[in-house]
Amino acid sequence: MIRIEHRQDRLVVFLEGELTFYNSSEIKEQIKREITGNEEQLILEFSGLTMIDSSGVGIIISLLKKMNGKDLVVVAPPPKIARVLEITRINQIVPIVGTLDEAYQK
Repeated sequence: MIRIEHRQDRLVVFLEGELTFYNSSEIKEQIKREITGNEEQLILEFSGLTMIDSSGVGIIISLLKKMNGKDLVVVAPPPKIARVLEITRINQIVPIVGTLDEAYQK
């Protein structure tokens, strides 16, 4: 499930369930349609995510490029998801924080 909210100059994406090969194209397109270019920050809220595979990791990279140098932050990934982000070294190019408030401070 995906829920997208525009909050001032931020786009906040709440993801629940799986972010895998089976749904990644649809989710990526939903998010990209919402990006206007006026956002200063894209926040991916992962607390409800239960699974991510290489397609899901690819979405993060694709969205980072789409933001064109603006901030992308991952919020509250569960331990299993955080481990995948660490193994793939996404955590070295995308900040990972515990709360939305922390993301707003980035």
